[in-house]
Amino acid sequence: MMKRYILLLVIAFPLLLNAQSPKKLINKGEYDKAIEVCVNKLADGKGNKDDLYASLKHAYETANENDLNTLMELKATGSPAIWFDVFVEYAKLQNRYMLLSRISEQLRRDMVNIHPVDYSEDMEAARNNAVAYLYAHSISLLKTNKKADAGQAYSELLIITKLRSEYMNVEKLLRQSIGSSATLARLEINNLSNAALPPDFIAEMENFALTNMEKQYLDYVVKAEPGQHYSLILSIDITTVNVTPGTVNEKEYTASHKNPGSFADSYEDKSKLEEDKKHPDFNKCKIKEIYQIKTAVIKCKLKYIDQQSGKVLFIVPVTARSVFENKTATATGDMFACPPEVHDILENPKKKFPKNAEMIYRAGKELKSLLKGIIWDEDFIND
Repeated sequence: MMKRYILLLVIAFPLLLNAQSPKKLINKGEYDKAIEVCVNKLADGKGNKDDLYASLKHAYETANENDLNTLMELKATGSPAIWFDVFVEYAKLQNRYMLLSRISEQLRRDMVNIHPVDYSEDMEAARNNAVAYLYAHSISLLKTNKKADAGQAYSELLIITKLRSEYMNVEKLLRQSIGSSATLARLEINNLSNAALPPDFIAEMENFALTNMEKQYLDYVVKAEPGQHYSLILSIDITTVNVTPGTVNEKEYTASHKNPGSFADSYEDKSKLEEDKKHPDFNKCKIKEIYQIKTAVIKCKLKYIDQQSGKVLFIVPVTARSVFENKTATATGDMFACPPEVHDILENPKKKFPKNAEMIYRAGKELKSLLKGIIWDEDFIND
């Protein structure tokens, strides 16, 4: 029932917005809503054009004037911390420009005295300045080694991710700020895959064997103690565990010496060379290469979760692999024609494939190493 109610609201909201009078919205100071209503009605050919154009002109110019005044006040401060607020103001101006662009042909055709201004360059310049300031400021906050400052750094780094999808090492700094702002973490490992894990796999994964310096950065517990507060949950959700069957690939071919002149020079007795040339296998070596391979893959999501709110602060996908491979070969015929790389593996025995549990253990060891490098990155510890 609640879902239907929400769906009806989502469907009805645009209709309710368009049903409102632009003049009433202007009187309430809701200029952007008034602009949207006017543009929608003009685009759909509904309503009185003259009234809509008059309301649109009033709302657009008043809203822009307000934002431009705010920009003047911000820039007058001379503070480098203004740039995100400056970006927000320019984004509002640019959004109005884009909205009016929907009916730009109509405005020209009807010779309406409204002149939309493109603020895209100003907006991008403000975006760049905001990102540069927030990045530098967040780094300076992290260097204080204060938990409150690390929390502030996280907030500022998060803004950067909204302004730029990728920027320098922001993701790494986000992880650092989360760990630095926490007092104590609770670690949980959840097997969400369809595979049964070997005995003691989870227990082995839970033991990261932290050094004292790593514990000073962020210590953790596995079992929650009554009355103990954990500001952070490190949740490791194992989503995929896959072990391939062991496969054996064989390749047969005939090789010849790559440098016949050098090959001939290796004969001290030239008569022996002439005699060998008469043999059908002269400078021919029949080779069978045998390649064994078996792999295990474990995929997980490392989630940084705020204990109090339950909000997921950051997610890192992690993939670990273990690979068993073995190469051997057999060779018959003229061994002088056998390539050196084949010579090197002729004595290798064919091996028995490891059991699935062993492959999973190996992948788990790699996974634990990757996770430790993410959570307790040496740059976080030695910074």
